[in-house]
Amino acid sequence: MFGCSVVQLRGNINSIDKFRKATYSDNISCMMHDFNRKLCFYFFVKEGALLLKITGIEAKVVKVSRELQSFSGTAGTPGTFVQMAGGAASDYGWTKEYSSLYSKKVESLMVKITTDTGIVGWGEAQVPVGPEAPQALVRQVLSPILLDQDPLGIEVLWFQMYNSLRGRGHRGSFMMDAIGAVDTALWDIAGKHYGQPVYRLLGGAFREGIPLYHSGVSGTTASEKAASAQEAVSKGYKAIKVYIGKGLREDIAVMKAIREAVGDDITLMADALWMYNVHDALRLGAALEKLDVALLEAPTVMEDVQGHAQLTQALKLAVAQGETERTRYQFLPYLKERALDVIQPDIGRTGISEGKKIVTLAETFNIPAALHMAIGQCVYVAASAHVATATPNLLWLEMNPVMLEMANRFQRTPWTVADGMLKVPDLPGLGIEIDEEALQRCVE
Repeated sequence: MFGCSVVQLRGNINSIDKFRKATYSDNISCMMHDFNRKLCFYFFVKEGALLLKITGIEAKVVKVSRELQSFSGTAGTPGTFVQMAGGAASDYGWTKEYSSLYSKKVESLMVKITTDTGIVGWGEAQVPVGPEAPQALVRQVLSPILLDQDPLGIEVLWFQMYNSLRGRGHRGSFMMDAIGAVDTALWDIAGKHYGQPVYRLLGGAFREGIPLYHSGVSGTTASEKAASAQEAVSKGYKAIKVYIGKGLREDIAVMKAIREAVGDDITLMADALWMYNVHDALRLGAALEKLDVALLEAPTVMEDVQGHAQLTQALKLAVAQGETERTRYQFLPYLKERALDVIQPDIGRTGISEGKKIVTLAETFNIPAALHMAIGQCVYVAASAHVATATPNLLWLEMNPVMLEMANRFQRTPWTVADGMLKVPDLPGLGIEIDEEALQRCVE
């Protein structure tokens, strides 16, 4: 009826091997279903044509104005700029709080992929500064690879994109931002084509609701930050991360005030934003352990894998890192050296395919994941939520206090948080409907 021949294989995964060569050479696409808890593999072989074909790729730079003072206290919502990069006309500058460059706007790259059947997929790269760079990569490097290809061949397309500039050293950063956005759009298409939510295509739901941690507290003094933490608790959050990195004495005083304010039943975490050397990070960690702080994120520079290993060996609290890395290859040295107790990949920077492989790799080392999520738009939230739902070793998903305010601007059914939990809609693909008219007003 569909112009396809169907081969059904039950139970024996090893029998797939003899079909592997045909799968790649004859445009065979594979999907897995669970019927009465029996493993079934279906290979649909289209005679003479692809099931779907990519006909269009758009890469849109989205920049949304924000009031930086509305919630100052997280890495995604810094305070007043003290110096602009490139002069007053620039949107980019430095703040008192953080060493990274920031924008006056929330910036991201949205990718829209269309197919010959009318199915449309959306992806997003969380690019706080310079989204024009991955936009150029999508337009000039990735689009020629993707056009007229089968969007359901996600793994094949991922390797074609990754290998395109791999030998020239472009294996992370903006290149992976671009690949990740495309990859997420392909998963959205696959879910819509099969009529299934992405998390189900990734293996199913390990949880109905995703546990969130409240990322950041506002205020400039320890007492103001303690009051902000109490407010987060009143909204149902049971875990809070505090941004520190201002020196041992001040950081310890802030964490002490917050612990006293929220009590012993709330999980506290600290993000040092790579500001300490290993020696001082050890001193900080020892002090935070006395306050029952559960996790110390980004204690020292991300390049120092051995330094992280020293910290994990010496400290009882969990040492975490990961938002700076984009691939399983970059995470592997940390895992082999037992240099992290918790990994923190960001799906807005890895894409769905690579993000899922990263958390699976960590699971083989018996290391849990707390997915990083900064500030972006609704596709970013959706992709992160689907991976979180399908991750067995998940601890938390990060939630910035202004994230949903930003993300809900361009979707017709807003996300909501209840009792510190986020639930993924049981709808095909990413489960969101983009308001393209509203989005277009913020495209630059």
